Amino acid sequence: MDYLNKNTVKTRLFLSLFMLLGLTISSYAQQTYVPINFNALQKKLKKSNEEIQHPKKNLAAKTWIKRGELMHDIFRIDIDQIYDGMDLVSLKLFYKEPKDTATIEVDGENTTVYEYDRIKYYFQNERLLWWEKTETILEDPLGEAYKSFIKALDIDKEGKYTSKIKEDLVTLKSLYKQFGLNEYYAGSKKSSLDNFIMVGEINKMDLFQGEIDTLMVQYSGIIAREIGDFETAAKQYWKLAEMGQGGPNTYLLLKEDYLALKDTLNAINAMEQGFSVYPDSINLVANLIDLYIKTQNIDKGLQKIDESIKLNPEKGEFYYWKGRLLLNSSEEDMVDKVLEVYEKAIKYNPTLYYVYYDIGLIYFLQGQDLFNQGGMERDVKRRELYTEVATEKYQNAVPMLEKSLEYNEINVEIKKETLDTLRRIYYRLQMNEKYEEVNKMLNDLRNN
Repeated sequence: MDYLNKNTVKTRLFLSLFMLLGLTISSYAQQTYVPINFNALQKKLKKSNEEIQHPKKNLAAKTWIKRGELMHDIFRIDIDQIYDGMDLVSLKLFYKEPKDTATIEVDGENTTVYEYDRIKYYFQNERLLWWEKTETILEDPLGEAYKSFIKALDIDKEGKYTSKIKEDLVTLKSLYKQFGLNEYYAGSKKSSLDNFIMVGEINKMDLFQGEIDTLMVQYSGIIAREIGDFETAAKQYWKLAEMGQGGPNTYLLLKEDYLALKDTLNAINAMEQGFSVYPDSINLVANLIDLYIKTQNIDKGLQKIDESIKLNPEKGEFYYWKGRLLLNSSEEDMVDKVLEVYEKAIKYNPTLYYVYYDIGLIYFLQGQDLFNQGGMERDVKRRELYTEVATEKYQNAVPMLEKSLEYNEINVEIKKETLDTLRRIYYRLQMNEKYEEVNKMLNDLRNN
């Protein structure tokens, strides 16, 4: 069995099973627990198998309803009183003493295994995390229950048993959730996903009138991504998007899924649909524009960013992304236009360190180019003129790059690039103290 890694178990991705399924434990003082009889269910299954082969009984909806409910009980054997986080005292209260106990290590965590006749219960930090059945009457009782209720619905043309079948299907959904959570904690993520997907399949039935279990859709998307099934993940996130759930992040996840599938067209489509719903989301707009730049769809990108700016004229981030688009365009006087929109970006948001960095880098590259041209100039006066203008560009770059350093508290890579550019400028302008200062800062960053 593939177990979850240590962090996954500790973070407890899902709500506790106890909370999710609304299970309650019967008070021992109020009633005596009577376990499901394994042997009796074996006999009932044999009888049910005979009934569904009978030429008359297999045409009765009741036969299939009864079989589906039998499958519920078969699934519940040895876990009917189990809940997530159960303590050992409660376990023994219902299931008595284990026949064997062992301690194993799972991803660095001591795990105590309590073994009974047909099942093992896995505990960490004295709490139940998952169970594993070692003997079963039927391999897939939940799948068999689903097929049985579908068959009952097909036979029950007049709807005599509709209410009863729906009630049984509601129970089946809760059992799929229970099993899905257990499989996730046990590390069987594909099985967990399959069980959660089945909740959605049941909800598609006419009986449930398009009911959607948002948590199941979210969990299915998360697990699908964890196992690399990005196609399934995308389907789940589209469902969330259609429900208006998850906000801009839903579309960002869709973009990532499609890019993982190397489907840039659908990645852009997801971003565009997200943009139509959340045109003021900075993160969504940034990701959309980045895709336009990478696919060289600059004109469409400029159209979209202008729409965002019109709706949000004082969001500096949007001017920055317009500048990025212009940098990748073939517009005349492109650099001047970029600097113009960058100035607006820092006017409305004076702490955008990456805007200062871009402005500083533009001045640096302009100066570097002028220094190179001057170095090839034979005419002394022209060479001096090149040097003068290039020096001015470097001087313009310095305060921008220093501002970037001042406001950049999170992006180490841009900080390194900023320090390296400043170091080159200080060296050229013979600003020795400044050069030594940034050189030390850069070395410290690189060594950490």
